[in-house]
Amino acid sequence: MVHFHEGRHTHATWLTEDGVPEVARRARLGQKMKGIARIYDHVTDVMKQQIIDALEARWAASLLALTATESDRLTGWFPHL
Repeated sequence: MVHFHEGRHTHATWLTEDGVPEVARRARLGQKMKGIARIYDHVTDVMKQQIIDALEARWAASLLALTATESDRLTGWFPHL
């Protein structure tokens, strides 16, 4: 069984692997920076786009990795895909 909290860990790990700055990762997960970084570090539009691009690339790669049966099942559930 997978728990919600494990999904957060995976999400954070993916963002780290994709080079997303800590301030943007923490903001995405609803966390605050620690220490003086809380005052000086801010999430920029470039960082936000980096997150979107990284997650969209992972989504596209996951679709390509599906078997034909998995793909048929998924498009049956979500025809707009």
